[in-house]
Amino acid sequence: MNTPWATVDADVIERVDEVIGRTIRPMAADVDGASVFPADAVADLAASGLGVMLMPAELGGTATSTSTYAEAMMRIAAECGATSTVYMTQMHCAHPIHLQGSKPQIESWLPRICDGSAIGAIALTEPSAGSDVGAMRTVARRDGDAYVVNGEKTFISNGDRADVIVLFATVDPAQGKRGVTAFLLETAGLEGFEAGLPMKKLGQKGATTVTLAFQDCRIPASARMGAEGEGYPLLLRSVVRSRISAAAQGVGFATGAFDATVAWAAERDMLSSRTAAAQDLQFELARLRGEITAARAMLLSVCDLVDARGDDEPVAEVSLVKMHCTALGTTVAAACVELLGPDGDLVAAGAERRLRDAKIAEIYDGTNQIQSMLVARDIRQSVTAAAAPRAT
Repeated sequence: MNTPWATVDADVIERVDEVIGRTIRPMAADVDGASVFPADAVADLAASGLGVMLMPAELGGTATSTSTYAEAMMRIAAECGATSTVYMTQMHCAHPIHLQGSKPQIESWLPRICDGSAIGAIALTEPSAGSDVGAMRTVARRDGDAYVVNGEKTFISNGDRADVIVLFATVDPAQGKRGVTAFLLETAGLEGFEAGLPMKKLGQKGATTVTLAFQDCRIPASARMGAEGEGYPLLLRSVVRSRISAAAQGVGFATGAFDATVAWAAERDMLSSRTAAAQDLQFELARLRGEITAARAMLLSVCDLVDARGDDEPVAEVSLVKMHCTALGTTVAAACVELLGPDGDLVAAGAERRLRDAKIAEIYDGTNQIQSMLVARDIRQSVTAAAAPRAT
């Protein structure tokens, strides 16, 4: 086991590796090939005390550093993209509840998400409002001691499996971002709510992605998380962790494809110094290893910055690492498919699955074009700040 980074808890990662060897790796090909929801893998992680790592221990979490979580995500994603997406969605649901949920909401749901007895989802994206949160059209209208929700969410991971959903809706579309409000929905017996059929996807086929429809869906006012209009700041804090997750997936997909290619080459005696004809392959593997190692170090460094800054989220740095690492996942996996030659598209070789799994990570949790905009904005602001006259 290689965990040289000081803030990565080696004992926790050892437990993750045990689950990977016991459950995740053996079932990964079937999860993808038959589009099987990886319930056993997620349950094994939870039973091993790894359900939601970043939550406090008293709520059932592992209370790890963000670096430890990212390291675990890299390793899980390297073996099974679908499992990594279902697993990270549990954390993405738990995090905003922990930040802004009421005491009853926290006590009712976080222990259950952590121990795996409840599946969570987070509902943000809409058919006509992806990256533009201000264009959100799912409306929660106050009606006495309740809210009536109408609208549609799309591309929702775990949506058809979720026992609890963190929903972002607007109480007034005319207010734009200022109208965005967060709610916590228990799906059991919820009238006016319907989850669509799982979408057909390029990769991560075992992780279900669906549309959620709300038609005169009545929820109690106590389901609101925070005050009206406090959803947008919560959303911004939530996406920092989700973008860390996507970045970790990118490095994981690259690692999985690389490992599969190395194993393929070793079986054919193409890594021996005696095999001069394979030097080009060996040199390319050396280059790819360098890129993966650098991306991993970049990710863990940003994770440490996230923990050090606390509530002052390093948005630009997180955007940069999400953009870089998810792109790396696709480019490295594609390079590995090419290195495998005629075997590159064979399911048994293992690289093609990582390539299919990797592409979507560039798109969800804020497309990489959006991440570029955020980094560019930070560059402009830094130049403006440096040029401002200093007080004497």
